[in-house]
Amino acid sequence: MYKVYKQVKTFLENPETLEEFWYSKETVWIDWREYDEDIIRYFNEMMEEKLEIRLINNNQPYGNDILLIKGQEQSQIPYEEEMDRDTRIKYLNDFIKPKYEIRWFIESLGNDTLCFVLLKSDEWEILEEEFGKEKLNHYFTPIDFERKMFDLNVDEVYSLLDLRSKNENLDFSILADWMKILTKEKELKFQKNNGEIDFKNYLKSINMIKKLKSDFINKHKELRFLI
Repeated sequence: MYKVYKQVKTFLENPETLEEFWYSKETVWIDWREYDEDIIRYFNEMMEEKLEIRLINNNQPYGNDILLIKGQEQSQIPYEEEMDRDTRIKYLNDFIKPKYEIRWFIESLGNDTLCFVLLKSDEWEILEEEFGKEKLNHYFTPIDFERKMFDLNVDEVYSLLDLRSKNENLDFSILADWMKILTKEKELKFQKNNGEIDFKNYLKSINMIKKLKSDFINKHKELRFLI
């Protein structure tokens, strides 16, 4: 895993080496065709302490549920009606913490195949100390349960790409938080135009969105936004 750390460090020192990093065998690329157990196996093979993976028959059309086991700990990935890549990656990442952490390599945003990097948590901390949180998170964003990755729609992807091009070395999570506000505003307008929300509740909700936007802009005055 030290080899992965060195490659990430080299890239952060010189982002012009993107192509070399892009084709590194140490990164994990995931697309819509991947089976859940394969995705988990990709990361599991990189860890010193391997997880035990069990498939549980749930009689659901999407296939077996997955149980992750680490010593005395275990966690079942909680799908709803179907399997999805965001859910499996988020819950795997949460389960392997605090020793390891998976991050999304944001240069892959806009592709149907996304790139992820697994490092020990203390290695991510060393990189943050050396390069700063904003630069590190601009390229390698942490994954929490609110993060949309494969679930981003086309409009969100293009807007995030535009935002990112206007804000070099900015923590990607800030851009993602701004996009969530814009997406909520767009959803409210869609509901209003389709008669899915009454005018009173629409005004209440849209005013809340406007306040969120205003507060966000005031907090990040140095940033260039899509409004």
